[in-house]
Amino acid sequence: MCGIAGVLNRKNKNIVPVLIKMLKNLEYRGYDSCGFATIIGKNLIIKKGVGKIDEVVKTQNIMSLVSNIGIAHTRWATHGSVTNANAHPHFDCKKSIAVVHNGIIENYAEIREELISQGHKFLSETDTEVIPHLIEHYYKETNDILEAIKNAVGSIRGTYAFVLLTLYEPDRLFFAKNGQPLILGVNAEEVYLASDIPAFLEFTQKAIVLRDGDIGYVSHNSRYITNILNPALPPPKIIKVPWTPEQAQKGGYEHFMLKEIFEQPDALKRTIIMVSKQINNAVKLLKNANNIYLTAAGTSFYASLYGQYLFANFGIKATAIISSEFISLTKEIIEPGDVIIAISQSGETFDTLNAVRFAKNKNAKIIGIVNTLESSLMRISHIPIVMGAGPEIGVAATKTFSCQVTSLILLVSEYMKAYNYDTKNLEDDLKLVPDIIGSYLKEANYTAKKAAEILKNKNHAFYLGRGLGYPIALEGALKLKEIAYIHAESYPAGESKHGPIALVEKNFPIVEIILRDENYDHMITSIQEMKARGGFIIAVYDKNDKKLDSLADFKIRAPSVSIYLSPLVYVIPLQLIAYNTAVIKGYNPDKPRNLAKSVTVA
Repeated sequence: MCGIAGVLNRKNKNIVPVLIKMLKNLEYRGYDSCGFATIIGKNLIIKKGVGKIDEVVKTQNIMSLVSNIGIAHTRWATHGSVTNANAHPHFDCKKSIAVVHNGIIENYAEIREELISQGHKFLSETDTEVIPHLIEHYYKETNDILEAIKNAVGSIRGTYAFVLLTLYEPDRLFFAKNGQPLILGVNAEEVYLASDIPAFLEFTQKAIVLRDGDIGYVSHNSRYITNILNPALPPPKIIKVPWTPEQAQKGGYEHFMLKEIFEQPDALKRTIIMVSKQINNAVKLLKNANNIYLTAAGTSFYASLYGQYLFANFGIKATAIISSEFISLTKEIIEPGDVIIAISQSGETFDTLNAVRFAKNKNAKIIGIVNTLESSLMRISHIPIVMGAGPEIGVAATKTFSCQVTSLILLVSEYMKAYNYDTKNLEDDLKLVPDIIGSYLKEANYTAKKAAEILKNKNHAFYLGRGLGYPIALEGALKLKEIAYIHAESYPAGESKHGPIALVEKNFPIVEIILRDENYDHMITSIQEMKARGGFIIAVYDKNDKKLDSLADFKIRAPSVSIYLSPLVYVIPLQLIAYNTAVIKGYNPDKPRNLAKSVTVA
């Protein structure tokens, strides 16, 4: 949830500007407070505060620091409110050990109580602060920082990725990982530690993705990694990240979100090529499945729900379950031979990983659809499928949703071939969709700006759909909530008369997603019901549908594509409506309040 950065320069050059840049590259992971720690001479300097990175850099005069080694953190609050004291880094009693941490220490309260009884002084409300104090405690016993870290992580329960800087060994950065992402970046001059690859992508494409249980350090001339969960494991190897630095930059766009919406044609082309080469083994698993479940959280869940509808359209039973509810709904029914399709952009979503580990312990098989190489979900899946979306920096998912839907289309299509179902037309049509979207983006953005002018002063909206249109309605409503802070409720259009229609009054905005499928006439009825109560209809529909031209108060005409592929096209104006509404209202769509990109805590 938070962003971790660490840098060590092997040639004793100042790393502070690089550390700041890395942290800014991670600001999408959290931005309520931040802090820095460096070693200058024989002093451990810690500066931190509430506010975004630029504010804290200025108020704390961070650019005045000069050091060849340092750590930093940008926070999204979990334990403890947003205060200077709760900002990272945290330190021990002697201020000789500084730690930046992502994760949750579940038994922090009992550890804290024990350490206080031994004389330790705590300054914050956070769970993180027990880590440096615990290491301080064990260092007194071992006189060895690495051994103290091993002993400390053996005492804590929960998830963590942390990087440690200490005066006891001032030329090393120490680290430990369990259940939270942590990656090493390396080049000829510097070593980087970060919670996500975009932090150092502009400096190097060479990375080492740390595994759960990995503990170690980097120094000027060495690197040491051991695994406390499996000591026989060899150190992880360097991989080349298949993303360019430019992919992680704005590239002239005002916001990352807008850039990533406009990147969808290229992202879909890459995903079609990449996923097509990876799905054969996944299909073999599905063919032998007793039951098929899809699980994910947030936007990824809406992609999963689309997958459920798509499977059903081809006569295959599959059940989509929100990750956080997965165990409650399956604990007595999941069995060996079941297959779980787990979907996560980051591959580190806590609830999704929790669901997958539970299912795996029940001897179910896991297909993981991810966007991040060597992520936790990729590693624990029996069959991982890596999409080609590239880095997504905007907190609100856009291109990764489209790539997840595309991956599911390819998976279902290949699965149906195994039963002699001819899906050639579907696959041929899918290959055309990226260019169709590319030609539609400017028109969609122009129309979305006009829709945003209508929505900017509204407090509520409905997003309605049926069948394959329903998950798209859900996703559109979520986007408006996430970044424009307008309460938007989505539900199947047929449910209006069972309660929600009571809220409709004159000019109440209702976004209707209309596909030309078996639900078409029902959606027309929905529009008429809403208009009869004074609702203002914003309709997203096929550009060749003349009937909707006369029914809609505001028209969003989308290119004609196959029913199964229409969500890929229809979601584009919904993403752009949310984006433009946020911008008109003066909000930064890349940094929505109370949210962070990757939800890695419970």
